[in-house]
Amino acid sequence: MEEVIFQDLSESHDATSELTAHSHLLQERAVGGDKGHHGGPIRSCLANVPNEIWQQIFSFAQTWAEIWHDDNEIALPEVLEYRNLATICAVSRSWRQIAIGHRSLWTSLPKLVVSAEEDFPWRSRARARDGQDAKRWIQLFLSRAGGSLPLTCGVTIYPGGWAQDQGAIQDVVKVLTDQCHRWGTVTLHIPQEAIAPLLSCIEGKLPMLSTLMLDTTLGAAVPDSSDDYRLNLFLEAPKLRTASIAWIFSESITNVEINLPWSQLERLSLKVPGGSLYKDLIEAQPVDLKELWYSASEASVPPIPPTPIIFPKLEHFSVSLESDEDEASFIDHLDQLTLPALTQFSLRVQGVHPDAFYAKVLSLIQRSGCSLETLYLGPCDVPTTNPVYFDILALSPRLTAIKIKHPEISELLRKLVLDPTCPNPLVPALQRLELRGNPSRRGPQARVDVNALMRVVRSRTLDLPQYSTGGETGCVLKPLDTVIIGSYDMRLLHDDLTLWESQELRDRFQKYGSPDPLAFPSAMTPEHAERTVEKLRENDYLRPLFSKSPSEEEFFEKAADIIRLLDELEALDIENTNTSALLRSGLLSPLDYYASRKEVAAPNMPQGAREVIHAISTRAKYILNRWRPFILRDLAACPYVWKFGDWCGLWLPTKMKRWHVRPGEEGTSWHGLISDASSEADDR
Repeated sequence: MEEVIFQDLSESHDATSELTAHSHLLQERAVGGDKGHHGGPIRSCLANVPNEIWQQIFSFAQTWAEIWHDDNEIALPEVLEYRNLATICAVSRSWRQIAIGHRSLWTSLPKLVVSAEEDFPWRSRARARDGQDAKRWIQLFLSRAGGSLPLTCGVTIYPGGWAQDQGAIQDVVKVLTDQCHRWGTVTLHIPQEAIAPLLSCIEGKLPMLSTLMLDTTLGAAVPDSSDDYRLNLFLEAPKLRTASIAWIFSESITNVEINLPWSQLERLSLKVPGGSLYKDLIEAQPVDLKELWYSASEASVPPIPPTPIIFPKLEHFSVSLESDEDEASFIDHLDQLTLPALTQFSLRVQGVHPDAFYAKVLSLIQRSGCSLETLYLGPCDVPTTNPVYFDILALSPRLTAIKIKHPEISELLRKLVLDPTCPNPLVPALQRLELRGNPSRRGPQARVDVNALMRVVRSRTLDLPQYSTGGETGCVLKPLDTVIIGSYDMRLLHDDLTLWESQELRDRFQKYGSPDPLAFPSAMTPEHAERTVEKLRENDYLRPLFSKSPSEEEFFEKAADIIRLLDELEALDIENTNTSALLRSGLLSPLDYYASRKEVAAPNMPQGAREVIHAISTRAKYILNRWRPFILRDLAACPYVWKFGDWCGLWLPTKMKRWHVRPGEEGTSWHGLISDASSEADDR
């Protein structure tokens, strides 16, 4: 079978094979092609590279990191793109032998994904992989991984896929469970009803398991006769150190009991109905616990421990309670904790009086003697007017990130204006400030006090002494790099920010020759820029892994749309325009994407597609190079890059990034500007 899947180029004459064509291109690049003596020195050089170096290079080529995860849970394990190994093995016999001989390359097994069309009703077709095809890939990797190294595997089963093909899924998963004694890292996104038929055989057979991710939220809750659920599959796992459990919340299940080796855990994330898991953890008192995320439903407020508890290594403590009932008992629970190593603290509760809430948080910090670096206190009961809140900030001079959730933030902003001459400035190291207004769509959105906000920003950026080492104050002053604003009126925020820049930074704009922000051409209003970005992304026909090849008519129609958009952008009078509107719209990101395309990515493209793509790439690159000096000019005058999300401000908040531009500096990174100016918000 491996000859079929990973056949050498020298053994294949199938000119229609996409893999063969792509591998041939890689081979030409690797050894210099058939161009006489030109390839000789390169071949000789590559022939002297030790196999161990090639194997390390191959392992880098295999990496594919997860992009996004909820900020209330542990990040998912790194995902490896196994198809890259297929390409590597098809370049040449020597590469194939080197790769096959390195067993650790094959220990990250291809992920099994099973879905049906009803799982993705908004898509024209479901993205799924045939179970038997996945089985063949997994078996191939297992044959090359040897019999002793720990394995990394993942299974994602959507409810529709499970309902349609349970027998085939069980057959494929058995290939994985037969190797459960070698599981090192396992990620399971499966419906609750699939756990017993698929995983019951692994109990007591997990001697190498170190990382467990179990998520049942893809499916529906299955009621138990006793209204709770017990799971003992992972109790005997002597090497387990990281666990993330996310369970579907439902009125039919009031409590989930999952037995884990609690005393040995180092990183833990729990989103499970009922408080028994938190209770089990607290009673076990794992001395090596470093990170804890805990999210609770209405019926899952954990009990108060009877005696004081110290977690000597706990650095990250995040708790989110979604109910208004009995949460005061959890606040009392803080009195029993001492966390001397705590640096990241997040506590979100409802229905608790602010005075009691902040007093207990302050007491915890004082008792622990910790020095916080990030802080998120989540009650909406006017946190910024409570004096104890500022006592907490004053106790944390190393704070680099603050998150506040309340529509009225003016008092906080006034306190955060930095005075570099003050002997004890408030949060001198602050680099990230997140502000959240009304958390729901009900009622009008709050308006941000932009004057107060920008006084904070300016005091911590433009007015901040450069390269501060503390001086007479004894503390290092760091620039504010990121501001995230969500759930406010985004249209008013955009207009207020533009007006503020025009009025407050007029002298700087004149100094650097930058036009007034209000003087952008009517052809590039924020709404028009937003539509242009959407069209550029809609017409993105070059992503090879997720779309089929377009028809000839479709290809040239989309190409014509892109060329028309590029015509509009090239016609803009950039020299006499303040480019902040372009930065805020996110235009640089799709332009940079088109400019960087060098080849036809998808197979079976129409005749002439390569030339059209090259012309679009060249045109986009020309526009970016033409804009570059004027963007740098405007950033030197006002180095705040504001990126606006959706106008409702609920799901994609507005984000400010400070781009570090010094007047007259040469060699400024253009791609740094692309990423900072157009990156999406870090969380939702």
